Amino acid sequence: MSGVKVIPIGKPRSVRQRLLESLGDILARQGFDGLTLDAVARESGLERAVLLRHFSSLEDMVTAFGQSPSFWPPVSELLAGVSGGFAAMPPQAQLALFFKATIKGILARPRTLDIMAWELLSRNRYSRLLEYPRVRCSLEFFESVTGDVPESLDLTAIVAVLGGAAMFLAVRSRQSGVFGGLNLYDDEDRDRVDKVLDQLVAGILRGAGDA
Repeated sequence: MSGVKVIPIGKPRSVRQRLLESLGDILARQGFDGLTLDAVARESGLERAVLLRHFSSLEDMVTAFGQSPSFWPPVSELLAGVSGGFAAMPPQAQLALFFKATIKGILARPRTLDIMAWELLSRNRYSRLLEYPRVRCSLEFFESVTGDVPESLDLTAIVAVLGGAAMFLAVRSRQSGVFGGLNLYDDEDRDRVDKVLDQLVAGILRGAGDA
């Protein structure tokens, strides 16, 4: 490949991480349409053959990127700071924490927000591969929820509605700064959203308990 930078390969893990970071940069900058193995090779400054030593295909690379903590906050991060007392929290606080911590986690990952903005414009096999880690994170988090949660509670629908709203608001805050008068990068605005999430989840649980 002409014009390829000469970069020491180093340890396998460092090369693998470099390739994943390059793939993420491409997705954030130009979306899914221009994503190819050759594009990742150019972005990373490595030969295409090097990519294929670490990943069997572009799909394999996208899957690995989606599973990396640089793309999506793992459950351990969502529970950071409360893990010791999480089991003692009431169910509504545990459920609300998922949405609040997810917002905080993705706001700290501007590249992820840029990729999510592209997902709104293009849905394909690569964007679907990036959805699976989010679903798995949700399932893993809610498996740790304790306390008396009504059996009638439809967690799937709750995550879809509240999670989708939170993610959209985070993307809009990244793209345009304000949506509906709120900017999640503003501490006061995020506190307002956190309080509303607490109120919404408490109301949902109360309604499910009365059903």
